[in-house]
Amino acid sequence: MVKKTMEFFYPLGDHPEKDPLLSNLPTGYKFAAHIFFPFIKMPDDWKSDKSDSPHQYYPIKEDILKYGKPVSWNSLREKCGFDSLGETSKAVIASTFGSGVREIYRRPDLSKRLERVLDKQTYYPMEDEISVFLIDDIVAILASKGAKHLNYLTIYGEKQTYALTEIDTDIKISLSSSSGPVTITDENEDFVFTCYFDEVSAIFFAKEDAKDLLEKTQLEGIIYDKDTPLIWEDDSYQLFK
Repeated sequence: MVKKTMEFFYPLGDHPEKDPLLSNLPTGYKFAAHIFFPFIKMPDDWKSDKSDSPHQYYPIKEDILKYGKPVSWNSLREKCGFDSLGETSKAVIASTFGSGVREIYRRPDLSKRLERVLDKQTYYPMEDEISVFLIDDIVAILASKGAKHLNYLTIYGEKQTYALTEIDTDIKISLSSSSGPVTITDENEDFVFTCYFDEVSAIFFAKEDAKDLLEKTQLEGIIYDKDTPLIWEDDSYQLFK
Protein backbone atom coordinates (compact mmCIF):
# COMPACT_ATOMS: atom_id res chain seq x y z
CA MET A 1 0.00 0.00 0.00
CA VAL A 2 1.41 3.37 -1.05
CA LYS A 3 1.60 5.88 1.79
CA LYS A 4 -0.40 9.03 1.15
CA THR A 5 1.88 12.03 1.44
CA MET A 6 0.89 15.23 3.19
CA GLU A 7 -0.78 18.02 1.28
CA PHE A 8 -0.83 21.65 2.40
CA PHE A 9 -2.20 21.72 5.93
CA TYR A 10 -2.93 24.40 8.51
CA PRO A 11 -4.66 23.59 11.84
CA LEU A 12 -7.28 26.34 11.66
CA GLY A 13 -10.18 24.26 12.98
CA ASP A 14 -13.76 25.43 13.44
CA HIS A 15 -13.18 27.47 16.60
CA PRO A 16 -9.56 28.70 16.63
CA GLU A 17 -10.16 30.87 19.71
CA LYS A 18 -11.48 27.95 21.78
CA ASP A 19 -10.45 24.54 20.42
CA PRO A 20 -7.09 23.16 21.64
CA LEU A 21 -4.71 23.36 18.70
CA LEU A 22 -3.27 19.92 19.46
CA SER A 23 -6.71 18.38 18.83
CA ASN A 24 -6.69 19.80 15.28
CA LEU A 25 -3.38 18.24 14.23
CA PRO A 26 -3.25 15.22 11.91
CA THR A 27 -3.18 11.79 13.54
CA GLY A 28 0.17 10.97 15.11
CA TYR A 29 1.28 14.52 15.93
CA LYS A 30 1.63 15.37 19.61
CA PHE A 31 3.62 18.62 19.82
CA ALA A 32 3.08 22.11 18.43
CA ALA A 33 4.70 25.53 18.64
CA HIS A 34 3.93 29.00 17.31
CA ILE A 35 7.02 30.50 15.69
CA PHE A 36 7.35 34.26 15.22
CA PHE A 37 8.76 35.74 12.03
CA PRO A 38 11.46 38.19 13.13
CA PHE A 39 11.44 41.85 12.22
CA ILE A 40 14.23 42.94 9.88
CA LYS A 41 16.88 45.50 10.77
CA MET A 42 18.86 46.91 7.84
CA PRO A 43 22.04 49.01 8.31
CA ASP A 44 21.39 52.69 9.03
CA ASP A 45 23.19 53.81 5.86
CA TRP A 46 21.74 51.08 3.65
CA LYS A 47 19.86 52.02 0.46
CA SER A 48 18.63 50.09 -2.57
CA ASP A 49 16.55 50.79 -5.67
CA LYS A 50 15.01 47.30 -5.52
CA SER A 51 11.85 46.62 -3.52
CA ASP A 52 10.14 43.32 -2.66
CA SER A 53 6.73 45.01 -2.56
CA PRO A 54 4.96 47.05 -5.27
CA HIS A 55 2.90 48.91 -2.64
CA GLN A 56 5.63 50.22 -0.34
CA TYR A 57 9.37 49.98 -0.07
CA TYR A 58 10.57 46.66 1.37
CA PRO A 59 14.07 45.15 1.07
CA ILE A 60 14.49 42.22 -1.29
CA LYS A 61 15.46 38.88 0.21
CA GLU A 62 18.95 38.89 -1.27
CA ASP A 63 19.65 42.12 0.60
CA ILE A 64 17.98 40.83 3.77
CA LEU A 65 20.26 37.80 3.81
CA LYS A 66 23.36 39.83 2.96
CA TYR A 67 22.86 42.93 5.11
CA GLY A 68 19.90 42.39 7.42
CA LYS A 69 19.68 41.18 11.00
CA PRO A 70 16.67 39.56 12.66
CA VAL A 71 14.96 41.47 15.47
CA SER A 72 13.22 39.29 18.04
CA TRP A 73 9.71 39.90 19.31
CA ASN A 74 10.98 39.65 22.87
CA SER A 75 13.43 42.51 22.32
CA LEU A 76 10.52 44.62 21.05
CA ARG A 77 8.44 43.55 24.04
CA GLU A 78 11.14 44.92 26.32
CA LYS A 79 11.42 48.20 24.38
CA CYS A 80 7.66 48.71 24.41
CA GLY A 81 7.23 47.72 28.04
CA PHE A 82 4.60 45.10 27.19
CA ASP A 83 3.68 42.68 29.97
CA SER A 84 3.90 39.56 27.80
CA LEU A 85 4.60 38.17 24.36
CA GLY A 86 0.84 37.84 24.05
CA GLU A 87 0.57 41.64 24.15
CA THR A 88 3.46 41.88 21.70
CA SER A 89 1.67 39.57 19.29
CA LYS A 90 -1.49 41.66 19.51
CA ALA A 91 0.54 44.79 18.76
CA VAL A 92 2.30 43.21 15.77
CA ILE A 93 -0.94 41.93 14.25
CA ALA A 94 -2.79 45.21 14.89
CA SER A 95 0.03 47.18 13.25
CA THR A 96 0.37 44.81 10.29
CA PHE A 97 -3.26 44.22 9.41
CA GLY A 98 -5.20 47.15 10.88
CA SER A 99 -8.85 46.80 11.85
CA GLY A 100 -9.67 43.83 9.60
CA VAL A 101 -8.70 41.28 12.24
CA ARG A 102 -10.32 39.32 15.07
CA GLU A 103 -11.51 41.36 18.04
CA ILE A 104 -8.61 40.19 20.21
CA TYR A 105 -6.16 41.92 17.84
CA ARG A 106 -7.97 45.25 17.52
CA ARG A 107 -5.53 47.04 19.79
CA PRO A 108 -4.49 50.40 18.32
CA ASP A 109 -3.13 51.34 21.75
CA LEU A 110 -0.58 48.52 21.59
CA SER A 111 0.10 49.19 17.92
CA LYS A 112 1.06 52.81 18.64
CA ARG A 113 3.47 51.75 21.37
CA LEU A 114 5.16 49.33 18.98
CA GLU A 115 5.43 51.83 16.15
CA ARG A 116 7.11 54.35 18.44
CA VAL A 117 10.12 52.07 19.03
CA LEU A 118 10.74 51.14 15.37
CA ASP A 119 13.24 53.19 13.38
CA LYS A 120 13.08 53.73 9.61
CA GLN A 121 15.42 50.83 8.86
CA THR A 122 13.45 48.26 10.85
CA TYR A 123 10.81 46.41 8.83
CA TYR A 124 7.83 44.32 9.83
CA PRO A 125 7.88 40.63 8.87
CA MET A 126 6.38 39.86 5.47
CA GLU A 127 3.03 38.11 5.83
CA ASP A 128 1.74 34.96 4.06
CA GLU A 129 5.18 33.38 3.57
CA ILE A 130 7.89 31.70 5.64
CA SER A 131 10.53 34.20 6.76
CA VAL A 132 13.85 33.77 4.96
CA PHE A 133 15.55 34.08 8.36
CA LEU A 134 13.93 30.78 9.43
CA ILE A 135 15.16 28.55 6.61
CA ASP A 136 18.50 27.48 8.11
CA ASP A 137 16.86 26.40 11.36
CA ILE A 138 14.04 24.66 9.50
CA VAL A 139 16.60 22.65 7.53
CA ALA A 140 18.48 21.75 10.73
CA ILE A 141 15.30 20.50 12.41
CA LEU A 142 14.19 18.49 9.37
CA ALA A 143 17.62 16.82 9.20
CA SER A 144 17.78 16.06 12.93
CA LYS A 145 16.25 12.57 12.56
CA GLY A 146 18.16 11.64 9.44
CA ALA A 147 15.87 13.02 6.75
CA LYS A 148 17.51 13.81 3.42
CA HIS A 149 14.84 15.85 1.67
CA LEU A 150 12.54 18.83 2.17
CA ASN A 151 9.04 18.78 0.70
CA TYR A 152 7.49 22.15 -0.13
CA LEU A 153 3.70 22.27 -0.61
CA THR A 154 1.61 25.33 -1.45
CA ILE A 155 -2.05 25.93 -0.69
CA TYR A 156 -2.63 25.84 -4.47
CA GLY A 157 -1.36 22.26 -4.83
CA GLU A 158 2.13 23.06 -6.12
CA LYS A 159 4.88 20.75 -4.86
CA GLN A 160 8.66 20.80 -4.88
CA THR A 161 11.30 18.57 -3.28
CA TYR A 162 14.87 19.59 -2.45
CA ALA A 163 17.79 17.64 -1.04
CA LEU A 164 18.62 19.19 2.32
CA THR A 165 22.28 19.35 1.33
CA GLU A 166 21.51 21.51 -1.71
CA ILE A 167 19.69 24.32 0.10
CA ASP A 168 21.67 27.34 -1.12
CA THR A 169 20.83 31.04 -1.13
CA ASP A 170 18.67 30.80 -4.25
CA ILE A 171 16.60 27.97 -2.78
CA LYS A 172 16.25 29.78 0.56
CA ILE A 173 14.82 32.75 -1.31
CA SER A 174 12.52 30.49 -3.32
CA LEU A 175 11.23 28.78 -0.17
CA SER A 176 10.37 32.16 1.33
CA SER A 177 8.90 33.73 -1.80
CA SER A 178 5.59 31.94 -2.23
CA SER A 179 2.48 33.67 -3.51
CA GLY A 180 0.51 32.27 -0.59
CA PRO A 181 0.62 29.90 2.39
CA VAL A 182 2.95 26.90 2.34
CA THR A 183 3.69 23.72 4.27
CA ILE A 184 7.28 22.49 4.62
CA THR A 185 8.09 18.99 5.88
CA ASP A 186 10.70 16.24 5.60
CA GLU A 187 10.13 13.07 3.56
CA ASN A 188 9.22 11.14 6.72
CA GLU A 189 6.85 13.90 7.86
CA ASP A 190 8.31 13.85 11.37
CA PHE A 191 8.34 17.66 11.44
CA VAL A 192 6.02 20.16 9.76
CA PHE A 193 6.19 23.96 9.39
CA THR A 194 3.15 25.72 7.96
CA CYS A 195 1.82 29.27 7.56
CA TYR A 196 -1.47 30.82 6.48
CA PHE A 197 -2.99 33.99 5.03
CA ASP A 198 -2.63 37.20 7.05
CA GLU A 199 -0.07 35.72 9.44
CA VAL A 200 3.42 36.83 10.46
CA SER A 201 4.20 33.55 12.16
CA ALA A 202 4.28 29.82 11.45
CA ILE A 203 2.91 26.74 13.17
CA PHE A 204 5.41 23.95 13.81
CA PHE A 205 4.20 20.49 14.78
CA ALA A 206 5.94 17.18 15.37
CA LYS A 207 5.31 13.54 16.23
CA GLU A 208 7.40 13.81 19.40
CA ASP A 209 8.25 16.51 21.93
CA ALA A 210 10.58 18.88 20.08
CA LYS A 211 11.19 21.54 22.72
CA ASP A 212 14.88 20.61 23.05
CA LEU A 213 15.28 20.86 19.27
CA LEU A 214 13.73 24.32 19.21
CA GLU A 215 15.95 25.48 22.07
CA LYS A 216 19.04 24.68 19.97
CA THR A 217 17.94 27.02 17.18
CA GLN A 218 17.55 30.78 16.76
CA LEU A 219 13.78 30.37 16.39
CA GLU A 220 11.52 32.26 18.78
CA GLY A 221 7.99 31.54 19.87
CA ILE A 222 5.66 29.71 22.23
CA ILE A 223 4.82 26.06 22.80
CA TYR A 224 1.16 25.07 22.90
CA ASP A 225 -0.05 23.40 26.09
CA LYS A 226 -2.64 20.65 25.76
CA ASP A 227 -5.53 23.12 26.01
CA THR A 228 -4.03 26.14 24.21
CA PRO A 229 -6.05 27.24 21.14
CA LEU A 230 -4.56 28.51 17.90
CA ILE A 231 -5.42 32.05 19.05
CA TRP A 232 -3.09 31.68 22.01
CA GLU A 233 -2.44 35.17 23.34
CA ASP A 234 -4.91 35.11 26.26
CA ASP A 235 -4.41 31.45 27.14
CA SER A 236 -1.73 29.27 28.74
CA TYR A 237 1.49 28.59 26.87
CA GLN A 238 5.19 27.94 27.36
CA LEU A 239 7.94 30.17 26.04
CA PHE A 240 11.03 28.96 24.27
CA LYS A 241 14.08 31.16 23.67
